[in-house]
Amino acid sequence: MTARRRTLLAAGAWLLTTAVLVWTGTRVEPSWAQLLCLIAAAAALRTALHTARPLARTAVSSKAQERRRAVVHLHGEINATTAGRARRQVADALAGGPAALEVDLTKVSVLTRDGTRVFFDAVSAARSADVPVVITGANTQVRSTLHTIGLDRLLHYTNEA
Repeated sequence: MTARRRTLLAAGAWLLTTAVLVWTGTRVEPSWAQLLCLIAAAAALRTALHTARPLARTAVSSKAQERRRAVVHLHGEINATTAGRARRQVADALAGGPAALEVDLTKVSVLTRDGTRVFFDAVSAARSADVPVVITGANTQVRSTLHTIGLDRLLHYTNEA
């Protein structure tokens, strides 16, 4: 028998004990006996939850490990005519359900105000999916444009150029 199975059986036994104690607490007559049964049921439930806690932690951590950071590398000038391509790249990266979205702007020479629509869409989609957006390698002009339109407060920056 595996350790996981033993833990599940122990937690199940404590949950069964909790159920029996609650049922007994509703059936006995003196109020002090009801109170005693319900206190014991609460203690059994607490023990069941503490027994099962390591299993819940491993399930959460394995799911977190499955979700990786998605990286989008943009290049050239991002303006009204090239924004569609960049928007598709970001949307494709978010479609995979990443833990974080990294947008690499190292090779972006210019970001126009029309091109910033890509970042509004990315931030909107990422926030609804609870995914942080990290900007890497943004040059001074790109940072200035993002700051001017107010996206600085919604983005995280690393590796500043």
